[in-house]
Amino acid sequence: MAEFPIACNLQGDYGFKVIVVDEDDTIADVIQKTSDQLVGVLVAPFPPDTVLKARIHGAEEPLDDDVTLKGANILQMAALDIYAEG
Repeated sequence: MAEFPIACNLQGDYGFKVIVVDEDDTIADVIQKTSDQLVGVLVAPFPPDTVLKARIHGAEEPLDDDVTLKGANILQMAALDIYAEG
């Protein structure tokens, strides 16, 4: 396990925040850790049934929730957009 900083922009926030995760975390883990740190502090809570997805900044397609950062070949300080699906 290694600390792995990622720049995340959570929908509703004004900019990217550095979130420290683990290189073996899945995209779902990154979404959860980012939400845990920002929702209710900098971002208003999402409706209970909201599904959040992540994509590399500038990409069209979301990342698979089950892929790890290492498995997706995501580099440290990569920019991810986290957004409500649909």
